Amino acid sequence: MTTMRHLKIGLLLGFAAAGALAAETAYDFTVCTTSKRVMLEANADIVAFGVENWGTVASSSTKLFEQASTHCVGALRIVGGKPVGKGMCKWAFVGGDSGVGEWEYPLNGEPTWNWLAGSGKLKGVTGKGTFKEVFSAPISDPAMSGGCRRDWGTINLP
Repeated sequence: MTTMRHLKIGLLLGFAAAGALAAETAYDFTVCTTSKRVMLEANADIVAFGVENWGTVASSSTKLFEQASTHCVGALRIVGGKPVGKGMCKWAFVGGDSGVGEWEYPLNGEPTWNWLAGSGKLKGVTGKGTFKEVFSAPISDPAMSGGCRRDWGTINLP
């Protein structure tokens, strides 16, 4: 083999090893949120609204999410008593790093979460997960809602 070919193979192996070093971490946390709904239409045929919420992680088995907070926006409609829609969230972490991802309540199946981008330690973040409501809390304002949900999945940090 020529020296150039050895160099190319070495570079390829180096890039492959660097990709393998990306840290995939399982996460599992409970976040409690307060949400504001903006009703678009509510009748016998459709319930459609925008939603914006703010939340703080209440408990986490993953250090990264301890004391993290989130801000989300999206749109939902209710189909057969079930939410259907999508939106995006920005997560803020201790130390100033942040991450952005997309959530979706599909017509069929479980809700999904996909990490899209980040800053600091989360620059180049990928991963996916799901979430489930733990409970809803009564709020005095009919345009607001509150409660907690459990989020779990994997996050890949470069």
